[in-house]
Amino acid sequence: MVTALIKRYKEPLKKFYLRYRKPILAVYIPLHRIGRRRKCYVCGKTFGRFTRYKGGSEYFPEWISRLQMVGSDVNNFGCPYCGSFDRERHLFMYFDKLDLWQLVRNGHVLHFAPEVHLSKRIEKEGPAEYVKADLFPANATIRKEDATNISFSDESFDLVLANHILEHIPDYKKALREIWRVLKPGGTAIVQTPFSKVLKNNFEDEGINTPALRAYFYAQHDHVRVYGEERFMSALQEAGFMLEIARHNELFTEQETGYYGVNGVEDLIRIKKPVS
Repeated sequence: MVTALIKRYKEPLKKFYLRYRKPILAVYIPLHRIGRRRKCYVCGKTFGRFTRYKGGSEYFPEWISRLQMVGSDVNNFGCPYCGSFDRERHLFMYFDKLDLWQLVRNGHVLHFAPEVHLSKRIEKEGPAEYVKADLFPANATIRKEDATNISFSDESFDLVLANHILEHIPDYKKALREIWRVLKPGGTAIVQTPFSKVLKNNFEDEGINTPALRAYFYAQHDHVRVYGEERFMSALQEAGFMLEIARHNELFTEQETGYYGVNGVEDLIRIKKPVS
């Protein structure tokens, strides 16, 4: 019943929300702070529930749900206090559990589309070099860099972070080659991206070329494909990387997954450049 009503009134509700966004959020976010059922792994605050991304899973076309997409937990997306989103919180959990901070300390780090809270933590860890990069820098602390044409020389970095950027890049294989090039031998890259558990191959088409079409077929207006899991993992290996996938269910309990509001089927896509 609720699902049918949401589908029927989704567009009018969306227009209403966009028009009255500020007053709605002024009421909406404080309501999520009532209770103690959830906790933000980043800021440590407890509250009743996380905010949803857009309208949550009901917002997306049925087509997307049938693809069994692995990516953001849209129903447990934002912290109502610090604003950290699920993918960022998940990286904090993985970095703590696997002690990946050791790659940052005195290391050379390239961080694409740098998340606010993760950036602050990286800076505190004392890297020898920390480059925040984006194709469209949000401020002067971020360097303009194209992931398919990175300006740094070969073997410059110990760690490259590319958290959910490859789904935005038309020539993602070129981006993988560039990440390989700038990584030092033995260096690590984190390349989280949404992918389908159903598709064997990537799904993309030149005719899907408007924000509305991309939102419908790829789940977001600025995505350029849906990756198939097997094809994506093969592409990583074809680029020369060794896969060192960290499985969520081997590191965290079901209770932790719900408490901290992260996607229990999103493993850490950790790849490594061989030493020789």
